Amino acid sequence: MSSQQLSILDVITERPERSREQRLAPPFFSDVPLVIVTLLLMAFGLLMLYSTSGVLAQEKFGDEYYYLRRQGIAALIGCVGVVAISRLKLSLIRRLSPLLLPASIILLLLPLVPAIGVKAGGAVRWVNLLGLRFQPGEVVKLGFVVFMAGYFARREARLHIFSQGILKPLLLVGVIAFLYLLQPDFGSTALTLLITFAMALCAGVRFRHLAISGAFCGLALLTLVLTSPYRVRRLLSFLEPMADASGKGYQLIQSLIAVGSGQLSGVGLGASQQKLFFLPAAHTDFIFAVVAEELGFIGSTCVLLLFGLFLWRGLKISLRLTHDTFAFTLGIGVTLFIVAPALLNMGVVLGLLPTKGLALPFLSYGGTSTVVSLLGVGILLVLARRPSNAVRSGK
Repeated sequence: MSSQQLSILDVITERPERSREQRLAPPFFSDVPLVIVTLLLMAFGLLMLYSTSGVLAQEKFGDEYYYLRRQGIAALIGCVGVVAISRLKLSLIRRLSPLLLPASIILLLLPLVPAIGVKAGGAVRWVNLLGLRFQPGEVVKLGFVVFMAGYFARREARLHIFSQGILKPLLLVGVIAFLYLLQPDFGSTALTLLITFAMALCAGVRFRHLAISGAFCGLALLTLVLTSPYRVRRLLSFLEPMADASGKGYQLIQSLIAVGSGQLSGVGLGASQQKLFFLPAAHTDFIFAVVAEELGFIGSTCVLLLFGLFLWRGLKISLRLTHDTFAFTLGIGVTLFIVAPALLNMGVVLGLLPTKGLALPFLSYGGTSTVVSLLGVGILLVLARRPSNAVRSGK
């Protein structure tokens, strides 16, 4: 049956031709290198989480394994999610993609509900629902990537038109960004915008339209920073941390001390001094600083190399599917959803970027982030099962 003769029923039910090896391999192992890299990141993350959080957990809860146990449970849930997601058909994900925009809006509104929203660190990003505490914003990051992949695929023939190719996507991003900023979560806003632009470029939106829109969005983000006294102080502390060494610049200074102390091979696993209540958020957003302190330049480079390998596998999977707009943009978006915050987080820890509150995927403590990142891996495994010669049907 030719691609021109495919009916809707065929699209839903037909299975693409696959090699004997692909048919015999379980969906979870459709890309073994990606699975191995993910497991290495998870194992290393659990090891470093115990190293960074043991003292804090003992002090706060009388149980040095408190954070490790909770993260381990999240990792197990995420692994189950990977196996489940990897067995889905891409056609099902594509059909469900339009529903993820209203779902994302509802999720981002939940923290604003007084009865269930939880405020921590000056932000309302958490929800306590039926005894389950999670961050809806983390779920939305991945859900919005899937939605935008569906959007670009449905309008593939009209993406050269400014209103369809970039204006409407930016309006949709604007809705999500507005809800993020109400929490407030500037880092997730910038990350969502960055990933959307990358997906638009891969979908075939004209570069001229992207450049004009990018300049406008950059100006808008700069305006958001300069009109907020809090963000201005954060920016100034980044530019000159010693000017407020005991205030806004304290965290960055302690982070740089940790990184500098590690030198080539580190002070030794578990021997960090900065995690002993000197470096705030040592087990969450600044865990990479403790990695650099305990394992030095060698350990830090290994982490960067693992994320580089993840990027390579994600791009390799995606670039096989350039003929299928949905699969291609979805692969690029999910890969950036994991790798981009990792690079941004490392940049913050090293003092190259202002503090944004973005976690380091697979390493930072955070159950929601861990589970959702693993679900993203599951989506990449779905794409890895796709033959490179598949038609643009989203089967």
